[in-house]
Amino acid sequence: MKNGALASSNKHRPITPHTILSAKLNDLKELMLAEQSNQNLLELVDDCKALIDPLDAYLAQHSSSPSEALNTLEIETNALDWDNAFDQSETDLHLEKEMLSGAVEGQFLKLLVAITNAKQVLEIGSFTSYASLAMAEALPPDGNLIACEYDKFTATFAQKQLHNSQYGKKVKIVIGDALKTLEDLAQNNSVFDLIFIDADKAGYENYFTTIMDFELLKKNGLICVDNTLYMGQAYGAGDVTPNGLAIQKFNRLVAHDERVQQVLLPLRDGVTLIRRIA
Repeated sequence: MKNGALASSNKHRPITPHTILSAKLNDLKELMLAEQSNQNLLELVDDCKALIDPLDAYLAQHSSSPSEALNTLEIETNALDWDNAFDQSETDLHLEKEMLSGAVEGQFLKLLVAITNAKQVLEIGSFTSYASLAMAEALPPDGNLIACEYDKFTATFAQKQLHNSQYGKKVKIVIGDALKTLEDLAQNNSVFDLIFIDADKAGYENYFTTIMDFELLKKNGLICVDNTLYMGQAYGAGDVTPNGLAIQKFNRLVAHDERVQQVLLPLRDGVTLIRRIA
């Protein structure tokens, strides 16, 4: 979070490896206090918490500040009661505010667009379009971003937010099955400079395979994939959910694909950068 008041007024469920670690350390300290544990052990836990707790705030403070439109979008997303905002029976997705990309990752994506000189960007899974808008802010005047979003309610919410920015007009939200959208784009011979994947984890393998097989990414183009550490489950930390297993399979798939060069970064919940080798 860039804004301290915003962070304190909107409690977030720990979903990244280091925020989960922080929560577990806090639980451990409370348990040790209740049992009047050795003072040296308590001090050791405090040292661990001092190392990990301020990390998110420090990253935000030393990254470029998001625009007013991005801050507003984040506030509006966090303020919505996602459990009761719409008829859950109309979607098979569980939507929550933690799906928002956030300030640091938004600035990271914006920087990627700028340094790659991307003009045509594809996003698979846009949620409330925070990442869409962040990337659109770095696009040139003739640049465009196609955002695939499965859920109609979320897409409608996102479109209203995009109208608050002059850059929102560069974003086109396509509602429906992203795989079908990818197939349509391939039939139209669409090619993208940068592709961001942040959707259903079980679909990651198919999205990546379709992109590569249909050459939707230009040579030397870049794919950025979110949640590739998936709460530590990617490397077997704790119980592994179906989403965790899906990310494990996806990471193995990418690592063994000779058409690409990749690096996995421990940014938030893990971000993988994948370059299509020319």
